[in-house]
Amino acid sequence: MYFFDAVLQQRFLSTVPHRRTIFEDPREDLLAVFLLQVSFTLILCKILGKVLSFIHQPAVIGQILAGIILGPSALGFIPGFSSFLFASHTLDSLQLVASLGLIFFMFYLGLKMDPNEIRQGWRQTLPIASASIIIPVGIGCITGLWLYQMATPGVDKSSFILFIGSGIGFSAFPVLASILQATNIINTPLGVLTISIAAIEDIVVWMILAVATALSKGGPSIEGLYTLLLTIAFLLVMFIIVRPLLSLLHRYYFHRNDEHNIYLVITCVLILLVASFASEVIHIHAFFGAFIAGLIIPRKMKGSSLHDFLAVRIELLCIEFFLPLYFTNSGLKTHLYMLNTIQTWYTFVSLFFIISIAKIVPVTLMTRLVTRKTQTWSYAIAVGILMNTRGIVQLVVLNVGVELGVLSPVIFAIFVLAAVVLIFLTSPLLYLVYLRKKTKEVHSSSNKMHVCTNPMEQISSDHLVRPYRKWQLASSSC
Repeated sequence: MYFFDAVLQQRFLSTVPHRRTIFEDPREDLLAVFLLQVSFTLILCKILGKVLSFIHQPAVIGQILAGIILGPSALGFIPGFSSFLFASHTLDSLQLVASLGLIFFMFYLGLKMDPNEIRQGWRQTLPIASASIIIPVGIGCITGLWLYQMATPGVDKSSFILFIGSGIGFSAFPVLASILQATNIINTPLGVLTISIAAIEDIVVWMILAVATALSKGGPSIEGLYTLLLTIAFLLVMFIIVRPLLSLLHRYYFHRNDEHNIYLVITCVLILLVASFASEVIHIHAFFGAFIAGLIIPRKMKGSSLHDFLAVRIELLCIEFFLPLYFTNSGLKTHLYMLNTIQTWYTFVSLFFIISIAKIVPVTLMTRLVTRKTQTWSYAIAVGILMNTRGIVQLVVLNVGVELGVLSPVIFAIFVLAAVVLIFLTSPLLYLVYLRKKTKEVHSSSNKMHVCTNPMEQISSDHLVRPYRKWQLASSSC
């Protein structure tokens, strides 16, 4: 018996890199290296976030810039820096922890959203989402024909065009959600509309990615159809089967005044994990399943607080710890030093304007068309600006293209820089076009009325002026 214990212990220890003495190289201890990476990352993210907050930028900008600074584009030029702090064999563990954080963040966003508002606004969401997908992706595919001259010789032309079309045509669901959360407009009509459009885009982008990946490997393009059918089946199971069963369990504990029962909470967490697993398996990314899991958490019963109970316990650790790791990890893969020729900078400038015009113009015009009776031009332009947010989804799609050999690292670097600039411009443009006017409305209404209104319909002016400091939608003080 002791012999088998000794053998198992020896095999286990042999698979876990660990220092035998305190005088050995600490880089062999994966846990120590991971803790050091997290410390450096969080400190730099907080410093950059504080600096950028003075120009009203959300924290996500500082987190992506932190990854670029810590990566090969900046500090990576220092001899021995990358091999010491971000060695290639240590990045997998950082990526896994960061992805887990993104899953919980999207679950948190699902908890904060109201499914009834999403369902009631489908007449606006579908036409705007169609304009936000068809026109930008079409322009992106045409742009792919132009960029094909920069592709590696022998690359399948169809798959290359689809990857470029996806990179240009789709918004960044997590980055958009982070900006909406930071500016405290995620529960306003503007926030609900844009996050609903982004959710539809997220489904379509992974279907196109499945087709592009199949073409690059010489497989059938029908894999995109399989992804669509499996996604529909997943949504039907979640909303028709899982949601009613979870509501019955919630009603049982609610009537017993035990709504926060540990078994009910664990059930919600298990649904989160299973939904994330299912969406990852069918190739629409785990964070989409996490978002849907957050949406189906019961909240219909009067006096119910289960979704708020879960959101409060996830919010602090997720937003302040896990989310910076995810955005920083994306910046670590960027090689901006490859943009060292006039042609690449010309391509970057041209691509920047193509991306912006292809997204903002059709989304703004369609939004104005479907909301002309209830909203103003500033609202329509704000939707166009928010849907022009780029980031993680775009980088994930392009990173897959790089791994498959379809896209070159130069094209990837151009898209990363364009995404950073577009994210950087989103908050100032949103403030000038929409939030500044909203602030004036709040001030004027507060001068005329002294009665408290619904906190979900009135945004604190302090939040609009300093969105980087506040995380929750404030109510008016009575």
